[in-house]
Amino acid sequence: MHFTGLRCLGCGVHHAPDSDLLLCPVCQNLLEATYDYDGIKSRVDRNEIASSRQGVWRWRALLPVLDYGAIVTLGEGDTPMLRCDRLAKAVGVRELWLMSDAANPTGSLKDRSVTVAATKAVEFGYRILSCDSTGNKASSVAAYAARAGLESVVFCPELTPAPKTTQAVFLGAKLMRVRGHYAEVNAMYRRLIGSGKVKWYDCGTDNPFRYEGKKTYAYEIAQHLGWRMPDRVLFPAAGGMALAKTWKGFNELQKLGWAEGPLPRMTAVQAANCAPIVQAFDARADRVAGIEKGPTIATAIAGANPGLLGDRTLHAMYESQGSGVGVTDDEIFEAVATLGREGFFIEPSGAVTLAGLRRQVAEGIIHKDERVVCVLTGSGFKDFDLLASRVRLPQEVIGSYEEMEAQAAAV
Repeated sequence: MHFTGLRCLGCGVHHAPDSDLLLCPVCQNLLEATYDYDGIKSRVDRNEIASSRQGVWRWRALLPVLDYGAIVTLGEGDTPMLRCDRLAKAVGVRELWLMSDAANPTGSLKDRSVTVAATKAVEFGYRILSCDSTGNKASSVAAYAARAGLESVVFCPELTPAPKTTQAVFLGAKLMRVRGHYAEVNAMYRRLIGSGKVKWYDCGTDNPFRYEGKKTYAYEIAQHLGWRMPDRVLFPAAGGMALAKTWKGFNELQKLGWAEGPLPRMTAVQAANCAPIVQAFDARADRVAGIEKGPTIATAIAGANPGLLGDRTLHAMYESQGSGVGVTDDEIFEAVATLGREGFFIEPSGAVTLAGLRRQVAEGIIHKDERVVCVLTGSGFKDFDLLASRVRLPQEVIGSYEEMEAQAAAV
């Protein structure tokens, strides 16, 4: 085991590895897992890990687990990362890779992190998993709770797309629908968890173990590229912790000597009508301020008040010399359609990276000679009703072979 504990990102206090803390008890700031990198470097073989087919958990030496027997998995990770030369030429970059977490067990990126949270819940002896969610995390928490033989309780905004809430309930969650947008749900949920009135394991916003699972993006990307760093990685961002943790993962690869080349630039993409991280980045602010949420089809990334997570993401963007971009709903729908023509069925919130790439190439922020990875974070089945409303199905029904032959001749 190489996990050594939790360090506060605010005051720097270190906490023991068996602590089930969410935030630092000293200053209420975010906690981050720490590791014995010298031990990993001397005892862990990168190529041996890479040859394993265990998804996220083949990287267990770099994950915050004390009991490998407690691991709760549904086979998450190792999702497709495909080179798209035709799309790269159309967008205007040298090399473009699309990494689709729609292939995860519940159809979204959340499985990479919830597998770690569920594992820690088993380690700590909890019987109920809980979270606040715009939908994808709720489905994931329900699935991993079921896999572990635990119960789950999930809190979602009243207007969460029905496919997401249906999936969560089908997988066994007790669903609580809450009036208001996600920032309001999040505030109430945090108050409930912090009150001590429930004995649930929180897989929500502040869990420092859950987010470590998202580092595996960096490991998989580097491996796909022959252990070389990409020039840039684009992520959809609500709180943005996937971007921040992937940045941590790339730094770990560099520290261990496992990947060649300079660290990549990290780009956060948000919906233009709800882009607090992008606004803070453009203003070169030190912190991300909450904003009034505007309407957007990208409901899964409509985080109007990302709080401490947004601050962490903002500084990862600065450290990597990255960028931020807000894209319109029209740009998002065009990206969804373009991805469809490439064979990808992606929800609007997951397709924003392609829209952001197009915008920033046109603006000269992303250079034409870059090797770029766009992360696609959720399946189109997650927002099926919205996408179905954009499709016209034929009304006529073939009644005979002769009619089929005639229709075929007209194709």
